[in-house]
Amino acid sequence: MMSSVLIEGPIRTLSCLSEKFVVDFAMGIDVARQPWGSPQSQAFYEQLLALFVVVARRQAGITGIPPQDELDASLISLGQLSADLAKSYLANSQISERIAQLEPVSARTAHHSPAVRERLQALREHFSQRLTRLEEEFQHSDLVRQGMVHSEQIFSRWRSGHYFSFSPAARCYVALEELRWGTFGDAVRLGTAEQAEALIEHVRSLAISRLAEEVNASPRTRHYFHDWLATPTSPGLLEHKDALTWLGDGCDIERQPICYSVTQSWQGVALGMPRICSAMRLGSALVDEVFG
Repeated sequence: MMSSVLIEGPIRTLSCLSEKFVVDFAMGIDVARQPWGSPQSQAFYEQLLALFVVVARRQAGITGIPPQDELDASLISLGQLSADLAKSYLANSQISERIAQLEPVSARTAHHSPAVRERLQALREHFSQRLTRLEEEFQHSDLVRQGMVHSEQIFSRWRSGHYFSFSPAARCYVALEELRWGTFGDAVRLGTAEQAEALIEHVRSLAISRLAEEVNASPRTRHYFHDWLATPTSPGLLEHKDALTWLGDGCDIERQPICYSVTQSWQGVALGMPRICSAMRLGSALVDEVFG
């Protein structure tokens, strides 16, 4: 059920959303308030939370959870969500890190029950085993070939219009996020430095070429940044913008000024975003910011 919730939504083509959602859910466990970059990011996350968690709990007959049991219920949900939605090494490693942060806190906190501590330990062991299994699978795989295949699949989707509801620059960003959270990103992460460089340069070439095609110009032709950031009018426009804002919520305005400008359109354009730039400049910078 949970893996099919987004299938009918306007952002159904983005598999990275479910991966990022599980990580965000893990980061929010036992935290009073998550530091969202904007109300739009928070609203979109809460929409996903209602779809994935509230509905799942209701179907499982889990309602009216007392405050002291909320942590245990969240850990149960995390186990279910991660099994269903978190396929990448990136997502599983970040969730594992969050579990490692929660364990010592739980051991020192009186209101955390023995059941919570046992569940945390079981989750830590589970994710450790899953990461080991993923690492072993990658050791026996042709990482470059897998990364190349995944990148061709994503850029083929872009070419066929799957990301049309976003601006040209956002289409590139979304494609790169799909790669980062998927097989390509794991290949870059777990491969050798030479393999990672070969994959990233391949995607850099694809990104530059595809962006140039988006505006019917050569890769070196410069355009005003509004041309790159203009979002076409389409059904579900606001939800697409909210999804993009949430997807790029962690972008740093100084270290990732172009990703920030592309995703955080509610906030304005960063000073580091070039006002006139070519597909070559824009695509290369997006690749560096996403994979750097």
